[in-house]
Amino acid sequence: MTRSSLFACTAFALAFAPAAWAANSITAIQPETSRVMLVDGKATVRFMVSGEGNEDGDCGIWVNYGDQDSPDTRIIGRKDGKFPREVVHTFSRAGQFTVTAKGERVKQTFGCAGEAATSITVVEAASRGRRRAGAASCPEGWQLSEGSFNRETGAFTCTPSRPQQRMECGPGLRYFERDNLIGCRARGNNQR
Repeated sequence: MTRSSLFACTAFALAFAPAAWAANSITAIQPETSRVMLVDGKATVRFMVSGEGNEDGDCGIWVNYGDQDSPDTRIIGRKDGKFPREVVHTFSRAGQFTVTAKGERVKQTFGCAGEAATSITVVEAASRGRRRAGAASCPEGWQLSEGSFNRETGAFTCTPSRPQQRMECGPGLRYFERDNLIGCRARGNNQR
């Protein structure tokens, strides 16, 4: 096979490859509860990852729980199961965590399209004896700043919550998240 025909075959294959993996798209992630209490230092929560897709392709998803543990990976498709998919995670410390499901390469599959996020609050169990400070609770649209909750005094800090879905940016713009800000900026431009 000549070099030009090999190039043509490769270009043709790559042009149609995304159609198979882009068919599945993540639309939401929902916890069974938004607030859970640590019992013996652990709190287990089930999350349902929803999406749209068809039976033609497989794609990968990563679920990051925001607590520095390794993310869970799943393959969505004919053999391994379609949307919705349940994932279970055990938290080992109190705080408010942003849980994100997004498309990423898993084994030999391309990542699913889309991304979704939710937040969950894990609180300490009430101790016997000395009364402890109340559990941290931020108002709607705010989340507990990671690591800010003081178990002894109950002091904490809230920061703005990230939206459950990323906003769509116009032509020539790309989405960004930085320093508790979100927005759209010109491609290739690091300024806001």
